[in-house]
Amino acid sequence: MYRSGYLWGAIIGVLIIVVAALVIHSRANAPTNTATSTPSTTGTTTVDLGNGQYITLPPGAKLTEYDSTSTTPTAPSLSGDIKIDASLAPDVQAALRAQENTLIGQLKTNPARLDVWLQLGTDRKIAGDYDGAIVAWDYVAANKSNIQYIAYGNLGDLYMNFLKDYPKAEANYKAAIALQPTFIDYYRDLFTLYTSFYKTNTTAAADIVAQGLKANPNNPDLLQLQQQLKAQQ
Repeated sequence: MYRSGYLWGAIIGVLIIVVAALVIHSRANAPTNTATSTPSTTGTTTVDLGNGQYITLPPGAKLTEYDSTSTTPTAPSLSGDIKIDASLAPDVQAALRAQENTLIGQLKTNPARLDVWLQLGTDRKIAGDYDGAIVAWDYVAANKSNIQYIAYGNLGDLYMNFLKDYPKAEANYKAAIALQPTFIDYYRDLFTLYTSFYKTNTTAAADIVAQGLKANPNNPDLLQLQQQLKAQQ
């Protein structure tokens, strides 16, 4: 039990460090944006993410519960029980519960702390509370900030790898790229989506690699993906 607790504690600690590193990276590199959304006449929704970047969502797919009429969305409720997967080791459950209680306390004092909302979503995902993670990350994504793109990327990962909702995964990854086109991981994630799960018999994988190389010329990771596609032809 001690080893299990130590291992899970180490895993949680590493995840928190990774999120913190991403926040620091975003503050140094994130562009300014002014996001708005408008419905189209074809059942799709076009979202203006700022800086001339747009994304069109397929019918039924949503990025977030973003309300384009409000520049300050209402913070989600923090009431209710903390949900934790009962299959996790008891010491892991206790650590997650304590962490979430700490974050919730901070947010009740200052609900504008988007970095804390971002971390709350991460802890909820680790705890197996995917709905709660979506609520937290949707709120971060709906606010104009320099960590907005991280929330979109986290949602993309959740929808692709855990909830298997591929249209939503695609939409959120594309939104993350539109806001931060130099973050290579999101191109790689979409490449995996297109080659393994969704739109596999289309040019989507080649198109996203080409888009990535246009924004990041000669990037070795993207060039490797391009060569991988050529080898499969």
